[in-house]
Amino acid sequence: MPISKSLEKLLKQNKVKYELAQHRKVFTAFDAAETQHIKESEVAKAVLLKGKKNLYLAVLPAGNNCDFKALSKLAGDKVSMAKEKDINTKLKTKIGLIAPFGSLFKIPVFLDTKLLKNKKLNLPAGSYTESVVLATKDYLKLENPVLGNFSIKK
Repeated sequence: MPISKSLEKLLKQNKVKYELAQHRKVFTAFDAAETQHIKESEVAKAVLLKGKKNLYLAVLPAGNNCDFKALSKLAGDKVSMAKEKDINTKLKTKIGLIAPFGSLFKIPVFLDTKLLKNKKLNLPAGSYTESVVLATKDYLKLENPVLGNFSIKK
């Protein structure tokens, strides 16, 4: 399964330089880091959150979990993990395939500040066998995420 067409279009339209990283089929960001032999802190995962008012995307290091209290404060909305049904219907994708680009889904993005230590980010690309690697500064420019400290090491 290749990179999602909508993601490819978004990156090309915005003239964002990126590389595709091919890897064995994985279902989690943690496994993506392991199979590519890179640090978990360099691989981001996207978590769909459901608030009382909106949906949100939280982007955090692969080896971390969400701090929902901190995210709720950032969002100004009590948030929790969205259900698989929400991922299927609202994002039209499956668990493990969420690309951390809220602009594709017209939903706000929160980026954990721990990821800012990286010059490049390895991100899910809507594929179980490919990730997209791009400069952190390009991701910030493209998504304009709300920055915060909301992840806890597993």
